[in-house]
Amino acid sequence: MSSPAGRVPLRLGILTPHLRPHRGLAATTMSMIVVMVALDLAGPILLARSIDAAVESAGSDRIVELAIWFLGVAVGAQVLSATTTYLGARIGWTIANDLRLVAGRHLTSLDLDYHTSTNPGTLIERVDGDITAIAEFFSNFAVRVTSTTLLLGGIVALTFAEHPLAGWMTLGFTVIVMGMLFATRSLGVAASESERGLSARLYGFIEERLAALDDIRANGAGAQVMRRFKAIMADWFLGSRRAWMRRSIIWVTIIGSFSAGSLIALTLGTRLVGQGAMTIGTAYLIFQYMAKLEAPIEEITNQMQELQKAAAGTRRLSEILALTPSVDRSGTTPLPRGALSLAFEGVDFSYDDGVPVLSGIDLDIPAGTHLGLLGRTGGGKSTMTKLIARFHDPSAGTVRLDGIDLRTADPASVRRAISFITQDVQLFDGTVKQNVTFFDPIVADEDVEDALASIGLADWAHALPDGIHTELGTNGIGISSGEAQLVALARAHLRDPGLIILDEPSSRIDPATEALLTKALARLTEGRTSIVIAHRLATVANVDRVAILERGALVESGNRAALAADPSSRLSGMLAAAHDGLLVEGSTA
Repeated sequence: MSSPAGRVPLRLGILTPHLRPHRGLAATTMSMIVVMVALDLAGPILLARSIDAAVESAGSDRIVELAIWFLGVAVGAQVLSATTTYLGARIGWTIANDLRLVAGRHLTSLDLDYHTSTNPGTLIERVDGDITAIAEFFSNFAVRVTSTTLLLGGIVALTFAEHPLAGWMTLGFTVIVMGMLFATRSLGVAASESERGLSARLYGFIEERLAALDDIRANGAGAQVMRRFKAIMADWFLGSRRAWMRRSIIWVTIIGSFSAGSLIALTLGTRLVGQGAMTIGTAYLIFQYMAKLEAPIEEITNQMQELQKAAAGTRRLSEILALTPSVDRSGTTPLPRGALSLAFEGVDFSYDDGVPVLSGIDLDIPAGTHLGLLGRTGGGKSTMTKLIARFHDPSAGTVRLDGIDLRTADPASVRRAISFITQDVQLFDGTVKQNVTFFDPIVADEDVEDALASIGLADWAHALPDGIHTELGTNGIGISSGEAQLVALARAHLRDPGLIILDEPSSRIDPATEALLTKALARLTEGRTSIVIAHRLATVANVDRVAILERGALVESGNRAALAADPSSRLSGMLAAAHDGLLVEGSTA
């Protein structure tokens, strides 16, 4: 995994591909904004004309006519405001959903090392929190900033048309306030980035502790967890307050400026009316326009704060998208269907720390072979299976399936050809069928039932309250770890892989479920290549071959029966030790 060095700059360019499909709708929205702003500017003019008409004792018909026009303009402006807000939100949230898909796909392509070192809460904050900030910004920014910019320009132009002195006053005030705004616009960016980081830390802490709730309760660690939670909450609160205060500098500056601006407009209007240089209606119009300046400039202030949040979110998203997996997935060679042969040719492997995990592994497994993989904990068994599943590539040497170098194989066909069944099977909040199919709506009930029947699990499924439509997870029934293994076997059979990897499938289950699981395994592995990581010698009693690892080196491999019969073999020694009660549980792993 590689990541760019140093600070990643603001990259709004990552949004460009997602903006292009909405160009037509955006153009329509902008056209409606122009009309909306024109109506918004017309309202005060109609009011000013009504005041002058009343002062000049014009007829009631004229005043009524102006009132009707004013109501029509006000209603039209409100309708257009609601419509453009809706369209802007539609564009913004559509882009956000596209970004979530992009971020989700990219995160799933990253190496397991990244996901191991990054807690899920942090990833949730990146994919949801940061992109939500970007979506809220783009939902409002284009509509509101465009409309307020047009409104500002229109107010200045119309004020000049009414009276040059008032125009210069309005222009000068606008320039000064906008200058102050832009001078302080970046004050909150760093604080916003820090705030997002603290939020990610908080969510990550909560997620990890909820996942470990049983261990926390069993060990009486609740008080320690709450003390740590309080400290993290304090950091989050202080960081959020600091970010809010820095973003509020702009808002406080604008409020003070507009109080002064309203006083200036009122003073100027009163003097010009007293000199006869301006009508009361025009003075009212200038005062209204000055007051009306507050809304667009305040809106720009708010949007600048949202821009700061979006800038932080965009930078963090850019950092995620800049990460690259170490595994090259550009291979195109498809793997065939059916049982696959497996070969390790001079394979070395070490993680980022450079410590060798596997050294000089040479192993040839013919198609259809059932291999038991033995060795102590840390001997390299799991690493070997991760190389087979291509979660990593060897540091040296080659891993081949059916004679094909995995580095040149099509990644999709690798995923299709291999099924990896771990001890800790993950079940989702859904039905048995949804868990077997990973929520694929295309798979029919009959296909799931046939898969269960093919490996001898039909009676087990029928015994569930609603069969394959029984709800599992938080809203359904709880099932044992052994039954979860049965669901995993059904998943594997439905995919019809050529190679199956099992990590001690019979551990942590009761004898009755183990008997059912053993029969299901025998049917599942029939006609397929299988590798069983064994923590108990009984698990490899029925395999064809055995391979034993010690400290990353392959120290023994061959036919299981032949090795068991050879008193000088390591396997024979393990079996003898187990028979004499000298080999404790787990010491072969």
